[in-house]
Amino acid sequence: MSDTGTAVPPPVSAPARSFPWLKAALIASLAVNLLFIGAGVARFLVKEPSDRISGLSQVQLIPRKFFGELEGARKAELLGVFRDMRPAFREGRRAAREDIALLAAALEAEPYDAARVRAAVEGFTTRSERLVASGGEAALTLIAKLTADERKLLAKHIRQRAERGRGEGRDGKRDDKRDN
Repeated sequence: MSDTGTAVPPPVSAPARSFPWLKAALIASLAVNLLFIGAGVARFLVKEPSDRISGLSQVQLIPRKFFGELEGARKAELLGVFRDMRPAFREGRRAAREDIALLAAALEAEPYDAARVRAAVEGFTTRSERLVASGGEAALTLIAKLTADERKLLAKHIRQRAERGRGEGRDGKRDDKRDN
């Protein structure tokens, strides 16, 4: 109290401020939107769109790195071989999944029917052989379109992939670290 007898009110503190959740949400939303806009702009600024090499898993003879060394127009022309065969590859993979489902159903069946299991496995094997054969046809079609230099480049990539598969380094020596 003061000398005059009047009470001095206690100091008033400012009310506690809560975290501005709305501002944080707006900033996060802006950041995500800018990220998507940046990705869209980058997609259009890239000179050569990335081509998905569909069906190349069925054409195991042609390494993907071979296409990486080709120029844009030629690469697109050669990848057209695989684009044309994409429906056949897709149908073959769909049918193979159906064959696998048939095998699973045959394995679960009571009583167990060995003939049904054998038929499912043989169906899968036959379909897989046809799928590999269509990949071979695609490889032959592609190879027929290559120039002499492109054939040499393809041969180089096939050798490199084979060496990597055996664990050999660039110098042709065995890489023992891969055996561990």
